[in-house]
Amino acid sequence: MTAENKAIARRIYEDLWNSGNLNVADEIFVNAEGVKKYIATFRAAFPDIWHTVEDLIAEGDQIVARFTARGTHQGAWKGIAPTGKQVTYTGMTILQIVNGKVAKHHTEWDALRLMQQIGAVPT
Repeated sequence: MTAENKAIARRIYEDLWNSGNLNVADEIFVNAEGVKKYIATFRAAFPDIWHTVEDLIAEGDQIVARFTARGTHQGAWKGIAPTGKQVTYTGMTILQIVNGKVAKHHTEWDALRLMQQIGAVPT
C-alpha cells in the first residue's frame, strides 16, 4: 500500500504538474476540479514549470512530499505581467490517500520567494 500511495503522489508532480496533463487529476483526486483549475492557471503563467520531488515519506494513508519547482514567468500571475524571469521555490505537500485517490491535501510553498523573484515584492 505504501508503494502504491507513493506512486500516486509522484503522479501529481510528474504527470499533472510537469507534463500538464490535467486529466490525471480526475484519476487521482477525489475532488479534482479545483486542482485542475489551479494548475491550469499556474501553468499559464509558468508554462515550463518543473517540480522535482526531493523526499517522499509515507506512513499509513499519509504521504509527505518535499519538492523544488523551477520555471519561467511567461504569463500573467496574480495580476503581474510576465517578466521572463526564472523562478525557483520549494514546498511540501501532505496527502491523505483513501481507496487509491487523494482525499485530502495541503501544500505549503514559498510563494513569497516566487513573488520576490518576479519583482512583485521587494527582497
